[in-house]
Amino acid sequence: MASKPTLLLGPGRRYRTPVCPFCSLVPRPGRAEPRATRRDVGRRHHVRPGPWPSTTTTTPTPTSTNPRVELERTLLELRDRAPNLVNLARLQLALQGLRQTPGQEVVRVAILGLGGGSGARPAARRVLKALLADPLVEEEAWERELEAHDSSKPLTVLVAPAAGPHVGLEVSTDSALRELRVSSPGLNGLNLELLLMDVSAPYGAPGEVSIESLEDAVLVPTVDVPSADATPVHQALLVAHGLTGAVNVSALPLSESSGSLRAAVQMEGVSKQQLEADFDIIDVSLAEQGVRLFRQGPQHAMDYERLWFASNLPALTAWLKAGASSTERATKPAVRQLIASLLRSAISSIQTEQARNLSRTPAAQGTPSAALDERFAEWAQRAHAELQDELDLAFTGRRWRKLRWWKLFWRVDDVAMFTNEMLSRRFMPTAEQELVYLAGRIAELVGGSPTYPQPASSRDGKTPGPQKRGLGSGEHASAVAGTTSSAPPRWPGHIAFTRRYLQTETVPALQSLAQKLVLQSLGTSGVTTSLAALLYVSSFASSLYEAGAVAALGIAYSLGRMQKKWETARGFWEGEVREEGRKAVRAAEESVATVLEDGGASRTVGEQMEELQRARDLVARAEDALARME
Repeated sequence: MASKPTLLLGPGRRYRTPVCPFCSLVPRPGRAEPRATRRDVGRRHHVRPGPWPSTTTTTPTPTSTNPRVELERTLLELRDRAPNLVNLARLQLALQGLRQTPGQEVVRVAILGLGGGSGARPAARRVLKALLADPLVEEEAWERELEAHDSSKPLTVLVAPAAGPHVGLEVSTDSALRELRVSSPGLNGLNLELLLMDVSAPYGAPGEVSIESLEDAVLVPTVDVPSADATPVHQALLVAHGLTGAVNVSALPLSESSGSLRAAVQMEGVSKQQLEADFDIIDVSLAEQGVRLFRQGPQHAMDYERLWFASNLPALTAWLKAGASSTERATKPAVRQLIASLLRSAISSIQTEQARNLSRTPAAQGTPSAALDERFAEWAQRAHAELQDELDLAFTGRRWRKLRWWKLFWRVDDVAMFTNEMLSRRFMPTAEQELVYLAGRIAELVGGSPTYPQPASSRDGKTPGPQKRGLGSGEHASAVAGTTSSAPPRWPGHIAFTRRYLQTETVPALQSLAQKLVLQSLGTSGVTTSLAALLYVSSFASSLYEAGAVAALGIAYSLGRMQKKWETARGFWEGEVREEGRKAVRAAEESVATVLEDGGASRTVGEQMEELQRARDLVARAEDALARME
């Protein structure tokens, strides 16, 4: 799962240059990160953890008397060893918090309109405005900017003391979240970053929605911007509207979130005691009325206080301060809650995987059954038949007939388009899809992820011809020709490899030949026609017929040579496509047969259980370090 960027803070430092806080989860300088997981698209972006190689050996972790450093190292090791058991986006956010000065961590809180719609969107925006508004000053610029903001788009709000004339003015780009800097006397100094957007939470009857699925939905909300696709946060406030929103919120397991999730329903004229609800009932209109009255003059201070507390917004303000407040050297509660929730989710995932492995029967752990061998034989037969039938249709079809030699004069630029389309549609698409299904069935039966021999790609980044490199050689390479992947595909990639080879190597050569033949034919015809005209003008040819014969001879010669060479090239390319397709199917057969012969399992169930136990030990170490951390 991808992780999101945040504002980088150094030890003992506050906000720096106004970079989009949700677009750069960048670790502090000096922290080494894998280069393969870092992307740069014009500004620092989030670290997208890629697949980490699993290992069966235990690497000794350096001991440290600092539990904060020990916790960071343990989480990094957990990320390396078990990336599929943890939410990588939330893990990256936790690591960023551990790298900041204790008590000065940046805390992200999402103000989420639950379910969107005409009611939840403006309610969430009004709640955010009421929480940040300062009744002691007149309406500020950021309030007008917030009112004009399109509620359907995400907005980042950085809460910091006023430091210049640009504070409170919105900064927007096409590639990042829209950003608003706000000074709020009640929340300044807490290093708060607020995210305003809509979210779709999982719904169901009470008890059907798990806390893990709820946290994944609202604590890592999806943001539709080019720079990133998910934004992890420490806490989330779900804002719903009306009776329908109250019904939806009541089915969510908010009490199991240990304070990281909170819900508020906007209902005018209704109190929490009247509904006997576990969530907050708020009336933002009362808070807005109180702020307007106080701004008219201090004589309305009592009315402001009465309306403010009647709106129930002080409960939300206290919740924000409780998560982001801390002593000088103690870790903020929101950061601790995030790490604790992450470890609980990892334990749950480990238990699920262990139960799944224990439920496997001995037959499933051994060699695949005879039914699987029969399916493989049927696939091979259908693949050869599809190769022959589909290519027969392709080379007798309308597209291929459009590339006859005499049509090249007006279709020479369409050679690459037609041939690529033929390969995409006719070069064994069904066989490739069925091979993926077959590989999945093998993985299910053997209880692991088999490693299939893959086609070899050249080390210099060029795409080799499959007939030269040996598709069934057993060398592991990416199924994408000319690229190197950190992990081989989970099924034989020979068909895709061969298709890409034909598209990237043979099609451009065919296109180039067509253009060359057309130019040569036109050139020869032009030269002979010019020669005939010169002969006629200079009286070397006694009549127009003699000059015309010279021109006709040159044209016939050029067209004949063009026809011979182009039809030969078309026939050669057709034969090459058929032969390479046959080799690809044969190499895929050998790759699958190799896996079936050795039982298919690159890792036994016992090895998987050992890795899960190592991951559980790492979680236990992390929990111990978290308990000892201030």
